[in-house]
This record gives sequence, C-alpha cells and structure tokens, in this order.
Amino acid sequence: MIVLDVFTGIILPVVLVVLLGMALSHFKKIPVGPMSQAALYLFSPALVFRGMATTDLPFESMGKIVVYTILLTAIMFIIAHSTGLVMRLERGVQSALLMAVLFMNAGNLPLPIIQLAFGEAGLERGLVFFTTQALVTATLGVFIAARGTQGAKASLVAVAGQPIVYAAIAGIAVNLLEISLPNMIMRPTELLANAAFPAMLLVLGGNLIAQRGIEELRTVAVATVLRLWVGLAVAFGLLELLAFDELTRNALLVQSATPTAVIVIVLTTEFKSRPGIATGAVVVSTIASIPTLTFLLAILTR
Repeated sequence: MIVLDVFTGIILPVVLVVLLGMALSHFKKIPVGPMSQAALYLFSPALVFRGMATTDLPFESMGKIVVYTILLTAIMFIIAHSTGLVMRLERGVQSALLMAVLFMNAGNLPLPIIQLAFGEAGLERGLVFFTTQALVTATLGVFIAARGTQGAKASLVAVAGQPIVYAAIAGIAVNLLEISLPNMIMRPTELLANAAFPAMLLVLGGNLIAQRGIEELRTVAVATVLRLWVGLAVAFGLLELLAFDELTRNALLVQSATPTAVIVIVLTTEFKSRPGIATGAVVVSTIASIPTLTFLLAILTR
C-alpha cells in the first residue's frame, strides 16, 4: 500500500529522530538551547551556503520561488487577519493567530523529508523556499509580534545578526561568479551541512517535549486548520497559477503543508503576544501534519 510505504520509507525515519530528540531532552534533561544555537548559527547556514553555491537551479527559477513565497505569505495574511476579525479576537490573540498561520516549519521538518522523497534536486528548491521564509519570519514576524509592545528596535538589530540570509547571499554570489572555493573552506562546510538535518530534528523534538498544555483551544484549532489545510489549498492554486515544473511544485507543496514553526514561540514570548497560543499551535499542528504529509507524499510520489 503506497500510503504505508511512504510512511515507513519517508515520514517514519524523520519522526523517529524527532522522538529521539524528545527522549533525550526528557530523560537526560539536556537543554535544547545549545543544540538550537549550533543549528541556527553553524549547521543551517552551512547547509544553505552549500546549497546555493553548488545548485544548478537557474537564477530565474530561484526568483520565481521567492515570488511564490511572498505571494503565499500575503494571501495567508489576508485569510488569517480576516478570520481573526470575524472571530472578534483581541489584539494579542490575533497576533498569535497570524504568526501561527503565516510562519511554517520550512526547515527542520520538511527538508529531510524532501531529500528522502525527491533527492538533491528537490532539496535545492526547498532550500530557496526555506531561506526566503526565514527572511520573511525575521522581518514580518518581528513586526507582527511587536505590535503595541516595546523592544522592536532591539529585536530587529538581533535579526540583522542572523546568518542564514547572509549565507544564502554568499552562496548565490559564489555560484553566479563561478568562484571555485578551496577544500579548506568547502570540506568544513560539508561537515557542518551534513550535521544540519539530525540537529534540526533533535531540536524540534526537544522543543516539543518542553511544551506543556494548550491555551485557547478554539484559536489553536483554527490556526491549525488554516496553517495545514487552507495553506495547502492556497499553495496548490498558486503553484498551478505560476506554472512550476512538477519537481519544484512537489517540493514546495510539502513545505507549504508543514506545521507552525517553533520560532513563533520565541517571538511571541519575547513580545508577550500570547505565547501559550503559539505553543499550542506548534504542538497540535505538528501532530496533525504527520498524517497530512504522509497522504500528500503518497499522492505526489505515486
């Protein structure tokens, strides 16, 4: 049965590493922070730099993925904002809902799945989406979380120090200028990049086990529906409208059907924008994403 094959061959290996991260955090009481910082400041930038520096993906195709990411964010913003108005949510709850819907886990969950399902070519496309989404989260996400609170300027300064976008720019420059980097640079980059996926999944597991309870269940349920299934429907329509090739469409569909990103908890906590809702959205949407991604991949890989 294709659904079972997809689950055991693609989804289960990723889920098992996440579960190991949960077990490690629970039984050994190992803090997630140091591993998360290593993934953020070393492994992920190395992965993005390597991907952008060595990709054969045309610059025009990369630009098209960037346009898709921005359009998807804009449409989902309108949908989520309108939903918040209809539900008559107060400002802090509405900000939490917006962030839970707009900012998906585009990296540590889907990238290993995309590599397993679609190979290195699919991963190249996923890295462009991941990098663009990281930039959108670091700018629009901070703005939404900081609405009506203090400290936005300091947070934007911190955002400017995030290395993923700089790694992408450097990688693209190396690619376009056809610069041949020496082994003393590329070999350490390869080692760090190869550590990115296991580190990302362990961090995801550690973050999930650290969450306790679900606040505002109705809002969390709405956020999950919008993030996973409405987002997937909007993504499919956009990808068809922009006429992407099949491989790019499949990779981007998988990323667009992923749960709320853990970074949303960090931002809502920093700006006191109802972090309990963000936490609930991360937990519930992550659990709901497993069958969603399994059936989606079964359709895409049949």
